[in-house]
Amino acid sequence: MARLAIAASLAFFAAGAALAESVFTVENVAIDVEAASAVEARERALADGQRAALEILLRRLTVAGAGATPPAPDAEALAAMVAGFSIAEERVAPTRYRAALTVDFDPRAVRRLLRDNRIAYAETVSKPVLIVAVLRGPRGVRLWGAANPWRRAWEERPPRRGLVPIALPLGDVVDLGLVDAARALAPDRDALAALARRHGTTEVAVAVAGPLVPAIAEDDPTAPALATTLSLRRLAAGGDRVHEETVTGRAGEDERALLGRAAALAAAFLERDWKRANLVAYDGARALPVLVPLENLGAWVAIRRRLDGLAVIAAVDIDSLSRRAARLTLRHYGTEAQLRLALEQADLALEAEEGGWVLRLRAPAAGRLGARRHG
Repeated sequence: MARLAIAASLAFFAAGAALAESVFTVENVAIDVEAASAVEARERALADGQRAALEILLRRLTVAGAGATPPAPDAEALAAMVAGFSIAEERVAPTRYRAALTVDFDPRAVRRLLRDNRIAYAETVSKPVLIVAVLRGPRGVRLWGAANPWRRAWEERPPRRGLVPIALPLGDVVDLGLVDAARALAPDRDALAALARRHGTTEVAVAVAGPLVPAIAEDDPTAPALATTLSLRRLAAGGDRVHEETVTGRAGEDERALLGRAAALAAAFLERDWKRANLVAYDGARALPVLVPLENLGAWVAIRRRLDGLAVIAAVDIDSLSRRAARLTLRHYGTEAQLRLALEQADLALEAEEGGWVLRLRAPAAGRLGARRHG
């Protein structure tokens, strides 16, 4: 049984590390270039695509207005930052080249670019946030089933990489028994936590849209449109994060398109809010002594691997090690609060106890991991 627990723990870490590294992959960049020949068009398209991919990645890791913009690297420096790339949907004509480009960037090179230019950035990946989508309408509130177009809008969101993966509950009979619309709106924290655990995470956000009302199109004062109120609440032990706004339709935009845009705005808020909370200036590491109680060798291996996978950890100094405990000095970037949050995402608990800080391995959220992933 112990071996199974250790194996599950290591498998969970490997999945988390892969998710963190995937942040540095930019997918499906459209490239389309005409030139004197197909060969020249391809070369220019790949160069342009890699530069566009880097711009997307930097926007993903930084917050607009939070600091300076790094200078554009020259062609040689950019090539050194690319770990690999792949091409799909390739179409070649005598003087034109079109494709969808996916670029894998070297995390160390990207971090070096940002740090050398003293730009704060975030790369701590949140656990998947389970979206509970509630629609207010003239017939009351709706959560599950095909009668909820707001939930469908989240299902139809195209997958995208970022620091906040989005997941949706399956909406099967077990989910229906755990949470209904009234419990979601309350919010019933115990019920929502149980729903999140069932789907393999601890993060949950209640997204409420509606009612839909007549309005004037935001882009055309002569055109009728729809508008809706968007309310998003991400539940957190340290205090809920709440965002509310009115989303006004555009000329010719139907209910489905409006709700789709509202879902995109809600997802963008989750990403922006997470980045701001985890924005770290990597200008000098702090030292934090911690005690790590150990039950077995497997626990020690799992803890070390998780620590090694966190970007906020600059180094781990082993001050002493025995069969029962280890004393470490964590050299980390950012504040203690940011360190604790990063550790939580790797299922490591950092707690202040009598005598100092204690770091423990925490079991990953139990569940079927059956939630639908949407980025």
